[in-house]
Amino acid sequence: MNNKDRTQIQVLAKEGKPISKIMEFDFPEYDYWEIYEAVHDAGGRSALGVKRTIANRLKTLSETRKKNERDEIIEEIEELVWHLYDGLKISQKKLSAIRKALEK
Repeated sequence: MNNKDRTQIQVLAKEGKPISKIMEFDFPEYDYWEIYEAVHDAGGRSALGVKRTIANRLKTLSETRKKNERDEIIEEIEELVWHLYDGLKISQKKLSAIRKALEK
């Protein structure tokens, strides 16, 4: 996989596109795990992956009795929520720029 494709895959994942859709519609020449590695090697996460992680952490939080473990889980959930929020803000700016370009 060349760097241009890797970068484009990471951008699509940051915008919230699931890895399976990136593979199906944008990069059918790569398999799922190649795309997965491109996203996760850069420290990136897909929005769907973050959502699933948050759901799993909330389930774990409800089952955990130890306060220190609960605090760690809460901190991780907070980081994941901020990750989604930051991604949303970036996507909103891009969408606004696209709308302005289309109006001209």
